[in-house]
Amino acid sequence: MRYKLGVLNKSLSLPRLFYTLAGTLVAVLANGAELSLPNGDTYSGDLVDSQRHGQGVYQWREGNRYEGRFDKNRMHGEGTFTWSDGRNYTGDFVEDRREGFGLLVWKNGDKYEGGFSNNLLHGQGRFTWANQDVYEGSFVDGRRSGTGNFVWASGAQYSGEFKNGVLHGAGTYRWEDGREYLGQFDAGAKQGRGVFRWPNGNRYVGEFDADLRTGQGIFYWRDGTIYKGIFEKGKQHGWGVKRQPEGPLDAQFWDAGTLIDSHRIEVVPRCALQDDGQAWMFHSDECLNGLAHGEGLAVSEDGDLIIPRARIVLGKIVHGDAIEMPDESQLDTPRIGD
Repeated sequence: MRYKLGVLNKSLSLPRLFYTLAGTLVAVLANGAELSLPNGDTYSGDLVDSQRHGQGVYQWREGNRYEGRFDKNRMHGEGTFTWSDGRNYTGDFVEDRREGFGLLVWKNGDKYEGGFSNNLLHGQGRFTWANQDVYEGSFVDGRRSGTGNFVWASGAQYSGEFKNGVLHGAGTYRWEDGREYLGQFDAGAKQGRGVFRWPNGNRYVGEFDADLRTGQGIFYWRDGTIYKGIFEKGKQHGWGVKRQPEGPLDAQFWDAGTLIDSHRIEVVPRCALQDDGQAWMFHSDECLNGLAHGEGLAVSEDGDLIIPRARIVLGKIVHGDAIEMPDESQLDTPRIGD
């Protein structure tokens, strides 16, 4: 008796099955058939209309093995595929593709349990590495993409958005030593607005670039001291305002973390300066008839605005570029999905 029997793809990396018209000698048994194909592969299981259909076992000459359901010569339904390199997949198949839900285990102990599409990790799933790192969340085309939770064996953890396998979007990262960052990520680095907290109670709210505090920000010390200003590469840089606990305000100028200049923000009666209904401090040796007059540093009494080179005429600001100090309400941290 001769049968037309398709030969399964060896590697499963190309999901289509190949067919041959070569005849094969079949031993028909009570519970199915056993046969050897001309290329050295073997099959044992159900045949319907000369095709693998039902339950069966297909063994490749090179060592790969499939045991499970077939439909018209294709792996279709529940089954187990074992590679010669030690990998093992148990789960759903659709027309020779891993499709649906399954468990994939690597020889080194890595394992994934979750959704599959077109042979790739896709949908919701849980990946556990041999070193006990764990990711649980969304996968797209084989990579962590979407929202998920990653817990490292070291104790660090991240909850938030991923793209192409890395932290990307809004999320929260916690270090094993208690530090925490809540904010925006770009290609794995802190980027955009965020909040960074230290275990000792210190806190930074502001902008980040390439993992470092860069841009407008506010630093809160645990003793109540607050600094508002500009940061660059993790250090105070440029103009800012510092407030001691229940104390006065100081306008400060920094260069890469080094304090260059500092002035107490206080209105001087002999150099009165008003703008938009608010009193200003004017730091200059030039005053006229009790009014600010000339060029110098001007700072609003509340410390919200600084004009490094203000031009004043008889108590009125006529020229100068104002630097607005950051306000925490302007530095709202993006949330997941924003």
